[in-house]
Amino acid sequence: MGSSVVVMRLHRFYVSQPLGEEVVIADVSIVKQWAKVFRYKKGDFVVLFNGNGEDITYCIDTITSNSCILTLTERTNSYIANKNVTLYLSIIKKDNFELVVQKATELGVTSIIPILSERSEKKGLNEKRLNKIAIESSEQCGRGDIPTVLPIVPLSNVLDATTPHDIMYVLQMNGTPWKENEKQEQFINSKNVALFVGPEGGWSDDEEKLFKDKKFTAISLGKTTLRAETAAIIGCAFVIQ
Repeated sequence: MGSSVVVMRLHRFYVSQPLGEEVVIADVSIVKQWAKVFRYKKGDFVVLFNGNGEDITYCIDTITSNSCILTLTERTNSYIANKNVTLYLSIIKKDNFELVVQKATELGVTSIIPILSERSEKKGLNEKRLNKIAIESSEQCGRGDIPTVLPIVPLSNVLDATTPHDIMYVLQMNGTPWKENEKQEQFINSKNVALFVGPEGGWSDDEEKLFKDKKFTAISLGKTTLRAETAAIIGCAFVIQ
């Protein structure tokens, strides 16, 4: 009988430093993880990326308790979405918000902005933890950049600001079903898209009026009432296609 070779998938790691022919990793948390958790040693391979759209494979030359020296072996392109999609998500329960950050990262969202709406369930989030989740999710899913998770901003401030987006969607139960949306062609040709998702209680009447006055495209994802995190994830999948 013939033998088969199992090729192990290399782990990807995000670093915020330039990546050349030789790299010195001095981030003790990364080195400790490699040495203690993955038990890497001289001759093992790792994949690094720094957000520029490349996966770079390195061979470990030296690894100590506080640094690691790597030599480049291969460069390959990694995935970056061809649309800039900003998700404006009303603050929901911490675990659910973190789930959305993870899944939106996997789907290719460019930026995630927590917004404070009238029916938001809580008033604070751990921004540092959310960015860590975005990095870890990018490492896992193979995308070549890291989405930005920004500080909380009141919805009124967002609506008062000049928008950089080509088209702006807001999820509403009474919106137009996605497949019947008359602005599909505009969406296809748009490079900067915004998606607004409300809290568990939905948008208030005043907020819905503001969206209408600002010429937002109100979209419905179906006839059932979705949880906020479900709506956010499905909505991201629609606008990133």
